[in-house]
Amino acid sequence: METVDVTVIGAGWSGLAALKTYHQVDPSASIVLFESAASVGGVWAKHRLYAGLKSNNMLGTYEFSDFPMDASFGVQLGQHIPGTVIQQYMERFVEHFQLSEFIRLNTRVRIAEHNSDGTWTLTIDDTDGEKTVVSKKLIVCTGITSQPYMPTITGQDTFDAPLFHCRDLPQHQDAVLQPNKRITVLGGTKSAWDAVYAAATAGAHVDWIIRDNGHGPVWMAPAYVTPLKKWLEKLVTTRLLTWFSPCIWGDADGCSPIRNFLHGTWLGRKIVDTFWSILANDVITLNKYDSHPETKKLKPWFSPFWIASGLSILNYPTNFFDLVTEGKVQIHIDHITHLTPKTIHLASGTQIQSDTLICATGWQATPNIDFRPSTLSQTLGFPWAEDPIPQSVIQQADAEILSRFPRLATPPPKPANYAPLAPDAPAAAKHPFRLARLMIPPPSQIPGQSPSWVSQ
Repeated sequence: METVDVTVIGAGWSGLAALKTYHQVDPSASIVLFESAASVGGVWAKHRLYAGLKSNNMLGTYEFSDFPMDASFGVQLGQHIPGTVIQQYMERFVEHFQLSEFIRLNTRVRIAEHNSDGTWTLTIDDTDGEKTVVSKKLIVCTGITSQPYMPTITGQDTFDAPLFHCRDLPQHQDAVLQPNKRITVLGGTKSAWDAVYAAATAGAHVDWIIRDNGHGPVWMAPAYVTPLKKWLEKLVTTRLLTWFSPCIWGDADGCSPIRNFLHGTWLGRKIVDTFWSILANDVITLNKYDSHPETKKLKPWFSPFWIASGLSILNYPTNFFDLVTEGKVQIHIDHITHLTPKTIHLASGTQIQSDTLICATGWQATPNIDFRPSTLSQTLGFPWAEDPIPQSVIQQADAEILSRFPRLATPPPKPANYAPLAPDAPAAAKHPFRLARLMIPPPSQIPGQSPSWVSQ
């Protein structure tokens, strides 16, 4: 049985940063990083790179601060970074900081059991079979876009055509992204936009289903926004913009009086609403949503004030909306009731003949690891477990947040027929991750003396 000081699970951005940092801080510690995929990168691992995949970020805004993405990567200033380049960058990060000896690819952590002495017993599966590793500390960096969520659709076993999550598009793209195919995409997120673009530009006809009983299409902004045509990736990280977003940690910037005025007074809230209205109208105008009946269906349903991280960027090499106005993409604001052989039935009565159904239906809310004992999932604050925080504490927190940000008390209404995609869909989880700064369970909830950092 192998024993180590620290185990990191996941070789994406957070996992590689954790590995490199811990090794620098304590070079004498024995460290191992387990990654189930055959390459590093996490969401940018080789097996997840479908044709045309790019980051929403341009050169200079998506890199480790101590390892700049220089000219050798072939990306020019003002260009969105291709997925293949990001994967190469992360491989070179590993090589540059000499981390290869600590990384074990094709190794899945299946069980993580917390012991009474504070250590962790990990059951892993690799190419040689099942093994056991004991670790003093555990850093979980599996992220929140690792395990796809696939709803069960009535009749899916009879569909008689490829049906898969958008994560698996690389494994299917050569067969399904073909001229004259009829491809259906379900979902309104950026992944759905990517799948629609990939299929339509390959010559397929695309039927795009955005649920009428969901949250609608995601905000898709041009790379440069506001009347001043500011670079969006940099705009969202400027101190000025953070003042317009309700953030309970905002006081750390030393600008509490400004933030208190903007969110705590009637006049300030009017200024905030005006700012987000200008930003929204700029995006709506630039995208010309109202210029065509089909593109109008892609207009977001809510103000960008409410979307948190649900803002994405039009990073495609050609005009996405031309595919819609030219009839290569047909949009259905509707929802699926059932499937029959190569046919998708919608609630409106519409029947869509389809050679493939690609589901952009989100991600599992909890890491795909069996944490033991069974009470540990609650202790670590996973969304499907019972809430580890007492309701009285949550009510106190809500009261404080609403006193500081009264605008949050009146969210936009959901559609009258709103429903989660399925009873086990991520949107139906009992509560959010209960992690301080999205990383660390509350100290009082950590059993023993060995905390588990959960990095998103």
